[in-house]
Amino acid sequence: MTTPNDLHGVIVPVVTTFDESGAIDHGTFVEQIDWMLAQDVEGLVVGGSTGEGYALDPDELLLLTRSAVKASAGRIPVLASIIADSTRSAVSRATMLRNLPLAALQIAPPHYIFSPSEDGLVRFYRAVAEAAGIPLIIYNVIPWAKVTPRLALRIMQEVPQVIAVKQSDRDMDVFAELTRSIGPERVFGALDGSLKSCYDFRIAGSIAAIASAISKENVRLWRAVRDGRTAEAFALQVGLSDFWAVLTGPNLPARVKAAQRLQGLKASWPRAPMEAASPADVDALSRALHGLQEICCQLP
Repeated sequence: MTTPNDLHGVIVPVVTTFDESGAIDHGTFVEQIDWMLAQDVEGLVVGGSTGEGYALDPDELLLLTRSAVKASAGRIPVLASIIADSTRSAVSRATMLRNLPLAALQIAPPHYIFSPSEDGLVRFYRAVAEAAGIPLIIYNVIPWAKVTPRLALRIMQEVPQVIAVKQSDRDMDVFAELTRSIGPERVFGALDGSLKSCYDFRIAGSIAAIASAISKENVRLWRAVRDGRTAEAFALQVGLSDFWAVLTGPNLPARVKAAQRLQGLKASWPRAPMEAASPADVDALSRALHGLQEICCQLP
């Protein structure tokens, strides 16, 4: 079974490549994975928020996850994400994915309008763990259904299959508390514009949308921090923070796809009702990408 030490570094939430009609473009999806592997990423997540997992039918998630497993061919770990609003739905998806050779499942709390109680969340993660039969990572991304550091520790103690937390909360004090509560080796950062600060806590790595948009530079940042190349890490973080300020927005998956296209990947579209990045957004991303690449060229 996967342990916290088996998952580390830059784990990338891949986008789901739709054509203009909203159908999945499987060929382009596989090409994206090949591109990620060439950037030396250290894991893939299928069906997360960046991958528009909330818009995928269960059979689509299964098909995409199978494609990712086949394309990666055991070279790096593959995870799948479940974003569901009931224990029943999450358990159904976990059961469906159970026989695939996945490293873990990334599970968001149910969240539609009403946030579950703490006891309800413990029971939720226990039920999904029993259905999945593989390790789980708490996907702590829902602003009104936050898993506090104290609750994360309780879930891990009562459901040992939960091995880590992907922390998307922007509060760095809470991030620090989480690392103290459960151990930095059990935390993945998703504070896209501040990943160096996350890495400084000696966490396991990151699962962040920015790495899907620009993988190579994010891998370089991770390795610079890991290896103690402080000046290089600081310069990269400045450039990546500037890039994130342009990338982030309500249609983030569409912007990530636009950034990928600027780097040579085939065009793909978001699934309606999300709209594609505007020409102005693409121009801004192009300038930000050029600025980041200039910074990288100046580094030793």
